[in-house]
Amino acid sequence: MEQTIDLKQKLSELVQKTGYPIVQHNGQRKYGPPADWTGPPPPKGCEVFVGKLPRQIFEDELVPIFSTAGKIYEMRLMMDFSGSNRGYAFVTYANRNEATVAVNLLNGYEIRPHRNIGVAKSVDNCRLFVGGIPKTKTKEELLEELCKHVSGIVEVILYRYCYDKRLNRGFAFVEFTSHKAAAMARKALIPGCVKLWDREVKVDWAEPEPDIDDEHMKKVKALYVRNFQIRTPPDAIKTLFEKSICKKIERVKKMYDYAFIHFFEREDAELAMTKLQNAEIDGSNIEIKWAKPVDRELYRIQKLSRGNAKFNNSHDISHTLALYKQHLNKKEYEKSTKDEGIGSACAEESQCYSPSVSEHTHTLQSTYTLAPAKLDAMCKKYSWLPPVYNFLKYLDAAGDMWMCTVELPWVGQPLTCTAQRIGPLTTRPCYTVQQAKVEAANMALNSLMMLRMDLIKQSATLTPLQLPPAYTRVVPSIPSSVGAYPLDYINSVYQSHMSLPVSPVWRTL
Repeated sequence: MEQTIDLKQKLSELVQKTGYPIVQHNGQRKYGPPADWTGPPPPKGCEVFVGKLPRQIFEDELVPIFSTAGKIYEMRLMMDFSGSNRGYAFVTYANRNEATVAVNLLNGYEIRPHRNIGVAKSVDNCRLFVGGIPKTKTKEELLEELCKHVSGIVEVILYRYCYDKRLNRGFAFVEFTSHKAAAMARKALIPGCVKLWDREVKVDWAEPEPDIDDEHMKKVKALYVRNFQIRTPPDAIKTLFEKSICKKIERVKKMYDYAFIHFFEREDAELAMTKLQNAEIDGSNIEIKWAKPVDRELYRIQKLSRGNAKFNNSHDISHTLALYKQHLNKKEYEKSTKDEGIGSACAEESQCYSPSVSEHTHTLQSTYTLAPAKLDAMCKKYSWLPPVYNFLKYLDAAGDMWMCTVELPWVGQPLTCTAQRIGPLTTRPCYTVQQAKVEAANMALNSLMMLRMDLIKQSATLTPLQLPPAYTRVVPSIPSSVGAYPLDYINSVYQSHMSLPVSPVWRTL
């Protein structure tokens, strides 16, 4: 009882001294914001997470410690029903620089004898991923439709399909004013309860953007430029940017409808951004942002643990952050090269499991499953049309089986002078869709490798390459003369190879 009275007196003295209000609500006690604060709250990136707090420490001790790093806008101390804190808190500073100082200054601070606290930048995610959007809708139409159901929207990021700018890519990122507003919108847009244009959409947290401190960003000399036409060559982009600054630039790396522009000097990049923002190139208005430098190895770890992270729960976020912390503590990032920046898409890896495959074979396939990602990256790098996959399902004595055909509709420079078509290439029967896709992609990669080795002998017209399989076929390849309805052919094959009756059911996904 005496401790409670003493704490109330200390908190009252703190309020009188600083002028900050203290209010307890919903399991947390808020200190702030200051009475003299004008304008909007501090932007994203100003909040730090404080962990490993002793349970009997409160604002009267915490505020003086964290005020040494800068002006506190708000402190939220998580409280238990017993009156003690729950071991962690959130502190929001007036600007991002002060939050960075707090992390560098107070992480590992010995707040009590042999009790060191942990301080790290808070993952203040304010962005949602919205999938299943009709591809004919515009950014303005999506914003209008979303505002009917949620509030607090700051920006809608809708990417256009690189081969047809009249269409979008079927998904968007929606930025909100705060993490709380984004969380409320995520609850409001529950699939099955809310429809956009009479269509169910998928809504979840977007991948948190990498947090780059302001001092590091001031040294960046690369621009991320998107919304190019697919036909716009890198040389034309380089010429355009060199003319805008009347100087040479280091290099241009273009992939599909976006590119990274590297400059020799930071001032040249700033000038190019000012002059060419929203400029029209080949009938398309480009958008320019600073490229965010990321560590290549950290980015690889994140993608391996979460894929593209469009539909994952909070446990996955915690797992990813733990991987980041473990990787940083080992200082492995010092051994790896720096990536150009965030902006490119990263293909997911499809893990395939077959009940008839041994553990040794599965270990050998750990790199083999990278085939779809490698094929997609190659097409993107050289601005070829993306691979087209078609799946066929049928029933046999072993259960459901899948076959996949892959086709590369447009393969050109630098592999061939004239645009060529490769495929369709057909896989063996597989146990899962994922396994069929992986094998199809691997066949396409082998075809590209053979084509590269045989460039001199190749004629102007490329015939589809059929490689000898590295496995024993369960079902022979389907002849091209069979057509789109190979039911009779499959029946005849199985009647000659199996004693059990077979009822094939084919469908294209």
